Amino acid sequence: MRPNDYLWWKNRVKNKSSIADWLQQARTELHPRIPQEPASSLYALLEKSYNQPRAWLLAHPDAILTEQQLLMLEKDLQALLQGKPLAYILQYWDFYGMRFHVSPDVLIPRPESELLVETALEILSLQNSPSLIADVGTGSGCIAAAIAAHRSDASIIASDISFNALRVASQNFRHHTLQERVFLLQCNLLSGVEAPFDLICANLPYIPSHAVTSLEVSRFEPSLALDGGEDGMHIMRALLDQSHTRLTPYASILLEMQFDQANAVSEMARLHFPGAQMIIKKDLANRDRLLVIQL
Repeated sequence: MRPNDYLWWKNRVKNKSSIADWLQQARTELHPRIPQEPASSLYALLEKSYNQPRAWLLAHPDAILTEQQLLMLEKDLQALLQGKPLAYILQYWDFYGMRFHVSPDVLIPRPESELLVETALEILSLQNSPSLIADVGTGSGCIAAAIAAHRSDASIIASDISFNALRVASQNFRHHTLQERVFLLQCNLLSGVEAPFDLICANLPYIPSHAVTSLEVSRFEPSLALDGGEDGMHIMRALLDQSHTRLTPYASILLEMQFDQANAVSEMARLHFPGAQMIIKKDLANRDRLLVIQL
């Protein structure tokens, strides 16, 4: 907090700052430094500190903030101004209509990954028997949880090499009461399990190593979940190597990828599964995002 910010805060505490007062000052601070950050982020900080929904905040702009609330708001605002992702400040993020706890140990769930969930549910809807699914590199567990929440007949093994990520996922599975159908496994991809899967889902690291440090996300999000090796496909290649002995006869594999990797990932997959059908699906931005491998 800079000296003039502190004086403003001290004066506001003394004169009883309202929600509208804080919003006005926060917008003045935020817009020149991070013009792309939406005003809704400030309301999210207010929801956290005031413990009231946004509709209530909008209806009560004159509500007075306590000293403790102002302290929390100023701390969170400074973190936002320093570039810290809003999800890590809030310690939660929404994905596929569900709320998930997040920390810097896991990637922040992104809307484009909802395509993977939608595709998985489409495939599962064509199956009449209970399914065994693998969510490889589960991170926060958002993909596994979203699938499990919509398919009560599915059992899911959620694997990750990071123990800290699995702790986050475990918290999310308990929160959504899915712990009896989603099982956590710490291992390298699927090296710790030999079960035949009907569906393998994977949002693995796919950014080439040389590009990781130049990306803004690398400042806060875990490099372990971003770095896909020299060509960005090293970890996907390793998963395909492991998958041969871990699939039922009519199984499918879903691989999320970087928008410019469609041809390379498809060719790599054909080398592993030459007789499979390959489908590229586009995300909402009309970019290639998901490879569907159907045996």
